[in-house]
Amino acid sequence: MTNRIVLVGFSGAGKSTVAKKIANYFNFSVLDTDKMLEERYRISVYDIFEKYGELVFRQLEYKILVEALKQENVVISTGGGTPCFSNAMQLINEIACSIYIEMAEKSLVQRLLHAKIPRPLTKNKTEEELFAFVTEQLALRAPIYQQANLTVKGENFDLQDVVQWCEV
Repeated sequence: MTNRIVLVGFSGAGKSTVAKKIANYFNFSVLDTDKMLEERYRISVYDIFEKYGELVFRQLEYKILVEALKQENVVISTGGGTPCFSNAMQLINEIACSIYIEMAEKSLVQRLLHAKIPRPLTKNKTEEELFAFVTEQLALRAPIYQQANLTVKGENFDLQDVVQWCEV
């Protein structure tokens, strides 16, 4: 049994929701790297992108990930791009068990279109533009996400599959 579980996957895949379910089952804490970043720097992820750009955001995000991975008995929900920069996926796999929440492009697009909180990289896009963006980004990111120790389907997530795998 691991004492660190890290969820990776595209924005809108349900990592935060799944993290809560897994954490409740194992009586672990939940850490959300985006929320940690916002609390630490007292600025929203959206505003960091707007004011300082993606490069600065990715640097801050990596620092937060390293800090989160020092905790024990946690389920860490990462931002969609977190594992794709600074060899973060390699670091995650060295320190924790990783789970890729995989979803089809169409499902991701629908979730992102109806998201309560706009994502910096998907805001103000039409459905067609969003589909093209998700398809392009997923093609780049999927090979990194697929390095996770376990892949589960986000559309029909089954907690018992994850529990059985984690308890081995």
